[in-house]
Amino acid sequence: MTRMTSMLLRLMLALTLSLGAASAALAGPIYRVAVDTAALAGQGGYVDFLFLGLGSAAPTRAMLSGFAGDFGAASVFEGEAAGSLAGGVTLGNGTGWNEFAQAASFGGLFEFFVSFDAGTVGDGTNLGIALLDQDFNYLGANADIVTFALQPGQADAISVNSGFATVQAVPEPGTALQVLTGLLLMGLVLRHGRR
Repeated sequence: MTRMTSMLLRLMLALTLSLGAASAALAGPIYRVAVDTAALAGQGGYVDFLFLGLGSAAPTRAMLSGFAGDFGAASVFEGEAAGSLAGGVTLGNGTGWNEFAQAASFGGLFEFFVSFDAGTVGDGTNLGIALLDQDFNYLGANADIVTFALQPGQADAISVNSGFATVQAVPEPGTALQVLTGLLLMGLVLRHGRR
């Protein structure tokens, strides 16, 4: 192998590793939220998502996807909220009140994924997830069952009512691929360097 090819392989390895690290740093975590409504069996209402930011908050979006559970057909959208259960819902924090509520028959498990596209400057934004009755009053708890507090430059602060919900960070699928690609390229460089 020529010296030029060896140097090119090393350059590709360095570029791949640095791009992988940069993309991982830019992407926020994805969270899997599971809501157990067994204690509310037989009741109907809404799974509610309220996204609020201060007037000086960094422009931020919350993306909701992968909905599973006994959801009904009725949806409520207020402010910067749009989408569907099938395609995902996006909430922005640009207006005073940004809400998505989806009708549900309680008694089972509801699951969905939450991710954020957060700004880097400004004040914070909160995403509150609540269970509401048909009249939009809290159901089963006197507050949100999950709250994500987003502050630019800081890790997401998550509060969970463990009687109803669990939240887990989900590793991004690209991370494993990037690691494997980097290991493969390092192996090739080492193998060709020994010749």
